[in-house]
Amino acid sequence: MKGFSYLWHMAWRRKAACLLVVVATMVATVFMLFYPGLIENTRRRLEETYQGITVTGSIVSTGISPEVPAVSGSLWKEIQESGYFSNLYASGSFSIRAFPKEILEEKAGTSASEQEQLIAFQNLLAQAEEESGVVSGAMKAYNTFSAEDELVRIQDDIRWLDGYDEACLKGNERICIVSERWGYALGDTIPMLARVLVNKSYMEGIFRMKVVGTYPGKITGFAAVMPLKTMEDLTVAANAVQKQNGNYSEWIFGLREVYFTVRDNLQLDQIKTMITENGLRDSKYARVRIDDRILKETVGPIESNLAQLEGSYLFFFVMIAAIGFFISFLLARGRKPEYAVMRMLGESRAQITIKALCEQFVFCLAGVMLGAAAVGLMEKSSFQLAICAVILLCYTLGAAVAVMLTVRVNVMDILRDKE
Repeated sequence: MKGFSYLWHMAWRRKAACLLVVVATMVATVFMLFYPGLIENTRRRLEETYQGITVTGSIVSTGISPEVPAVSGSLWKEIQESGYFSNLYASGSFSIRAFPKEILEEKAGTSASEQEQLIAFQNLLAQAEEESGVVSGAMKAYNTFSAEDELVRIQDDIRWLDGYDEACLKGNERICIVSERWGYALGDTIPMLARVLVNKSYMEGIFRMKVVGTYPGKITGFAAVMPLKTMEDLTVAANAVQKQNGNYSEWIFGLREVYFTVRDNLQLDQIKTMITENGLRDSKYARVRIDDRILKETVGPIESNLAQLEGSYLFFFVMIAAIGFFISFLLARGRKPEYAVMRMLGESRAQITIKALCEQFVFCLAGVMLGAAAVGLMEKSSFQLAICAVILLCYTLGAAVAVMLTVRVNVMDILRDKE
């Protein structure tokens, strides 16, 4: 109680100086508690902006060399396993030849076995001319139904074999979707000739596909459609047969087109690094596009603002701490005559130092508590005990240094300086 009475009388006698300490610490506390919140809000806004803008891209073959894919099989595997993309649409293709069911049955017979159909198919190929009814074109392979706009356009007209639907393109069964003009019914098996350019010469091989879907009319973009994984399996099987026959030329599995949506825009740099490391950035066989212009224009100013806020935080903190230190130092220094009188009344240096520090600590603590309370009422999440402790320490330390320097001086020298 006696100590409280002492502090009250001291504060009332020097109320302007004490009020200055309280107000200074309060303002410093409010500012330094709000500033990290400002940084955090800007960082949150930047993150929301990154998440709110959709970035798409593509890797497409330039067509300079048909046998060189835009995306190799190994890169396609890396792309799928990277986790960088939320949507991936990919396609590959190769040339095929086939015959309508009517022509094949005319050659092999309506009740021919698979082996007899295969022999008839080979004989038809040996004498095939355009006018003989041969069907030729591109066999397109997709990893999902939505990868081809023409498939989406005709999806309501496709007739499906029981147990199959659009999801069949995600598997690796030897199945296909063909035009009704071919004459094949759902569940029929079609022999086809694959023709692939490898090292400036053509590799050919016969394979069989089960019809699980048919569509009316003719689509010029492709002759038939199959799952992308099935195409990959076919390249493996074809290369194995070639090696058995002493031919080591390989049919390289690859993709003509890949379209993607970036899952996390914060990973754009990693995506671009992956593209560069795989040689696609300067490739003459592939054209890469990443549509991040809108994202850059939007997040650029926010990133700049965030960098300025983070860079200024330490500067403001040091400045406020230094101001508090010198305010306390100067106020305590101005009480030299008072400390001299206290010495003459018999108080020791230690007693004067402890009283001065307690007095200054209480005023600084009051200012910090008022500042923290004001911030807590407006935004509770902004309170940080460490910041309050540092401000209190700096303001108290300034008074401590001033008092210790003052009490070391001879009492008569202090009084003489005052005179």
